Amino acid sequence: MVKFACRAFAALILVVVNGFAIAQTAMIDRFVPEAALVGEARFKVLLFPIYDASLYAPGGDYRKSGPLALELHYLIDVEKERIVNQTVKTFKRRKLGSHADVAKWRKIVGEHFSDVQKGDRITVAFPDLQTVVFSTNGSEPTVVSDIRFAEAFKDLWLGDNVRNKSFQNKLLGLK
Repeated sequence: MVKFACRAFAALILVVVNGFAIAQTAMIDRFVPEAALVGEARFKVLLFPIYDASLYAPGGDYRKSGPLALELHYLIDVEKERIVNQTVKTFKRRKLGSHADVAKWRKIVGEHFSDVQKGDRITVAFPDLQTVVFSTNGSEPTVVSDIRFAEAFKDLWLGDNVRNKSFQNKLLGLK
């Protein structure tokens, strides 16, 4: 009986995980027509893996103007406030916007981000130049329509002045 219960529980977990994967794939397909993988990279801080990133674009052909989607598969738990603070810190360090822009963007990321648990998948889609779409584990997407925010947020991974060029090159399929 215990073996049956364990197998049933394992099957339930597979169904739930598979459901999240299908929902995430549907989200990417919804905002990126003919989405195909461009590249993948593991983001680390001081040798500690944080997340695996996958970049999708129509036909696997990256164009900065989009549409495109990033899927971030988190390998650790991260509190919302830490993600918000790191994002804002990067906006400032890379001079991606004015002081007023960054203050506005802090509010945006604070509204659209949440705590992340190990195994969570966050999809960030850029269906056009002015829109950013967020979804966690296939949840109903939230949308931000702000061309300056969209450009700056995309530049965190795909801009000219990234800190980790090797990560970016892998994400772009250049390795």
